[in-house]
Amino acid sequence: MDKLVGLNDYVCVDIDELYSCIDVIEHQLDILGQRVSIRLHHLKFDANGQPMVKPLAELLYQFILDYCIASRNRDGELTNRQYTKLVKEARELFRHPDVTDDSPDKTGEAGEALLFLLIEAVLKAPQVVAKMELKTNRKDEVKGSDGIHMRWNEASDLVDVFFGESKLYQKVGDAIKAAFTSIDDFHEKKGYRHEFSMVTKHFKYADPMVKEEIAKFIQLGEPSPDVRINHACLIGYDWKEYSDLGAIPIDQLNTEFRERFLVDGERLVKLIDKKFEDFENKHLFLEVFFIPFPSVCEFRNAFNAALD
Repeated sequence: MDKLVGLNDYVCVDIDELYSCIDVIEHQLDILGQRVSIRLHHLKFDANGQPMVKPLAELLYQFILDYCIASRNRDGELTNRQYTKLVKEARELFRHPDVTDDSPDKTGEAGEALLFLLIEAVLKAPQVVAKMELKTNRKDEVKGSDGIHMRWNEASDLVDVFFGESKLYQKVGDAIKAAFTSIDDFHEKKGYRHEFSMVTKHFKYADPMVKEEIAKFIQLGEPSPDVRINHACLIGYDWKEYSDLGAIPIDQLNTEFRERFLVDGERLVKLIDKKFEDFENKHLFLEVFFIPFPSVCEFRNAFNAALD
């Protein structure tokens, strides 16, 4: 297990980088008796009072190499030519669809990239498989979970595995429903077995000792007693409150927004609580990131514009 202590050092996203565009609200919104952590995050506002949708999209673009290309394939100091080539390869892995409310992006690549940043920066769990580079056709969707991350949990003396689940919908209730349905389906079909096999076959990093140690924990497709399965869920949605903020002075905007969001957090907890009643995998630990947008469609298009 000593070899796994260094696993956490592979985190590539610093919390301060994430919080240049996104902020978090500390709260006491709990779901009693359930293994769910509710995390309220929101876009920051710029000096003109605009939510930082485009800066967030540009931040995601800055991490596309880390997200898309395994570090074992870009180990060492890159020349300018090598870097340019790899960035081009990473950009071409995305589908770049035009997105409208009537023609939504079913792949959710912008949300998956954002979830990557959240898991790395907030949960301190590095990505262990660069699933994007495994696609054989850029038009294909990434199969299985929306990301595989792991961390060594020193306090609990075990390995935490985080399977990603990103849902960006116009309505928050639809996003929550889709996330819970997807997780249940993932376990009904024992999707985690395939994901574990991907870790052993496509481990992202070049360190064979860490790879070998991780493989011991997920032999035969099932987690050992020292492995805990978690799901990290991004719930992004349109929030009408943005349209009601225009009359608020800029110096009061952030405070007013956060107060409204915290109040609405009680509604979000109730939605999770209700959906949890029919959830078939209550033994799992869930990390749920709520992020409201003026428009998830706008965010997706901003991300596609950054890629282009």
